[in-house]
Amino acid sequence: MLSRSLRICWVLAGLLVGVQSPAADATPTVDQILDRYMESLGGRPALERLKTRSIKGEVEMVSLGVRGKLEVQNKAPNLQTSKIEFDGFGTMREGYDGKVAWSAAPFQGVTEKKGGELARVQRTMWFPRELRFKEAYSRMEAKGSAKVGSGEAWVVEGWPAAGKPDRLYFDKKSGLLVREESTVETSLGEMTFEIEFSDYREVDGVKVPHQHRIPKPESLNLRITVNEVVHNTELKDSAFTKPKS
Repeated sequence: MLSRSLRICWVLAGLLVGVQSPAADATPTVDQILDRYMESLGGRPALERLKTRSIKGEVEMVSLGVRGKLEVQNKAPNLQTSKIEFDGFGTMREGYDGKVAWSAAPFQGVTEKKGGELARVQRTMWFPRELRFKEAYSRMEAKGSAKVGSGEAWVVEGWPAAGKPDRLYFDKKSGLLVREESTVETSLGEMTFEIEFSDYREVDGVKVPHQHRIPKPESLNLRITVNEVVHNTELKDSAFTKPKS
């Protein structure tokens, strides 16, 4: 009788495991993934307090062994400018003033981004971006999991109004964004951009990635190290406008 009861218990336990395992491994909803990401960063109130962000760091173009200095400035709701000074190559600048996305580089002068490049800028320049993900895409879908480095991540596809979807990878353990991929049409044809984020550190109650790796496009192959992050300093709108030359 006892052995029969034990067998019944084992059968029931197996059935329960079979019922519960899919639920435990089930893909969370987009809202659940994004809510956890926001909380992992520090929470909505902490993010809402951010009006500007200034970053200084170092950049390395791995494929060429070239190093330089980086400065990035963000201002709510969607202004950004960046400057990279490469040793021996001069200064490269990019910016977005809420309408016009531009770049300025030696031997190329000042140019404006159009088409897919402009659309990518428009959906990624919100600040703080974490508060505006759903405004950046026409729809978002949770697509299961994928391996990123040595860990596992939940994958979310964000569909822009036109073109291919962006893919966002959120680490299962930390909830943080660890990779982003986007494919856009550029003046040089279709290009895939990939950015990996790591070494998150808390600054003013909000976690900020201090390591960025950009393996794609392979012609860039950049590695960025953030050395300084400052929030809520005064930044004039004129700092983000396209230079005349």
